[in-house]
Amino acid sequence: MNTKARKEEYVGEVLSDGHLSLPESIRQKLSLKPSSVVKVVISLTGAETKSKTEAWKLFRSMGRTAAQGKLKNSAEEHDRYLYAKVSK
Repeated sequence: MNTKARKEEYVGEVLSDGHLSLPESIRQKLSLKPSSVVKVVISLTGAETKSKTEAWKLFRSMGRTAAQGKLKNSAEEHDRYLYAKVSK
């Protein structure tokens, strides 16, 4: 029995039933049989990463496109306006 750890890296996808795709070439390289026990490490790439980046860009843009407020010095007077406390 070969106890030496072997690793292969590839880009796969999550299938509609929640299972992960495994290319035949990887299965053959590692001599995997049905019910083989393997360690899986997942990192997101591509669309998910782009989606997160776009979400942060949108979030950051919110302050730049906000309508002018009606309160003077709202940042400095935050506590007083919201909690009726005098700011220091």
